[in-house]
Amino acid sequence: MFRVAFAGVAHSHPFADAANLAAIGGTPTAVWDADDPARRDDFAARFETPVAADLDALLADAPDLVVATPRTPRAAAVASACAAAGIPVFLNKTVAASSDAVAAFDRLDAAGARFSTASVLRFAPAVSAFAERVDPARMLAVEVSAQHDIAGFLAPERAWQDDPEGAGGTILNVGLHAFELLDAVIPGARPTIAVGRSARGELPTRSETVAIALGSVHGVPLTVAVSGVPGPDRYAIRVLAPDGAHELVLGDGDDLGYTGLARRLADVARGGDAPVPWRRSRESYRAALSFAALTREDAR
Repeated sequence: MFRVAFAGVAHSHPFADAANLAAIGGTPTAVWDADDPARRDDFAARFETPVAADLDALLADAPDLVVATPRTPRAAAVASACAAAGIPVFLNKTVAASSDAVAAFDRLDAAGARFSTASVLRFAPAVSAFAERVDPARMLAVEVSAQHDIAGFLAPERAWQDDPEGAGGTILNVGLHAFELLDAVIPGARPTIAVGRSARGELPTRSETVAIALGSVHGVPLTVAVSGVPGPDRYAIRVLAPDGAHELVLGDGDDLGYTGLARRLADVARGGDAPVPWRRSRESYRAALSFAALTREDAR
C-alpha cells in the first residue's frame, strides 16, 4: 500500500492515473487544483478524495507520491514545492512551454529533486517491444508522428492548452508525444530540427492545426508530423533500415501505457527511481520548443 496525492487535474490523465494506482494499492490522500474547481470536485467525488485547501495543505499530509497535473505555467512551482517537502512527484505533460521553464526544471534536477515527467506512450508494451527490434546504428531515416484531435483544446475550459504562450499549443501538447516516442525507441535521441511548416485551416486555433518538421537524429534524416485534425488518436514511428521499413502504430483501443506508468509510479512511491530521468525528458522539450519557434517564425 502507498499514499498518493494529486496536485492539479488540468486534463484527463490524472483520472486514469488515480484509477490505475488504486488498482495496485494506491490510496488517494487529497486533491488540489487552483484553476479548475469543477474538474477538481468531479475528481474528489469520483475517487472519494478530500479537497486540500492549498498546495501546502496537500503536501503537509506527507504522501508517498504526488501526481501533478496543473496547468503548464504552474508546473515548475508545483515541482519545486514537492522538492522542498521532500516528496517525489511525477508531472503529466505538458510542463514547459518556454526555455525559462525548462531552465527551472534544470535547476531542480541539479539540486537533486525527485521529479520526473513523460508521455504515457513511453510505458506502452508495444513501444518497448519495438525498441528491442530497432538498431539505431543501422538507421537510414526516421519518421515519427502524433495525431490528437485538438477540439478539446478549443473548448473554453481547455483553451489554455491552445495558447502558445501558456501551454504551448498543438506543437507542444501533441508534438511531445512524438518526441517522447522517438526517445523511447532511440534512447538519448537528441533530435535537432532544421525547418518547420504549419497550417491552421478552418479550426479557430491560436497555435496550429498541423505542423511538419525536418531535422536529424543520430546523424540520419528525421521527419516529424504533428496534427490535431478531427479523428482518432494515432501515434507512429517508422524506421527505415537496409533490411526494410520497421513501423509501429498505436491508436484508440491499444495499450497506450497508462497501466505501465502506474506500475512505475508505484515503484517511485515505495522508494524507487524516477521512471524517466529529466535529462531525457528535457530533450523532448528542447526539440519541441525548437520546432515551435522555427515553425511559428516562418508563419509570421
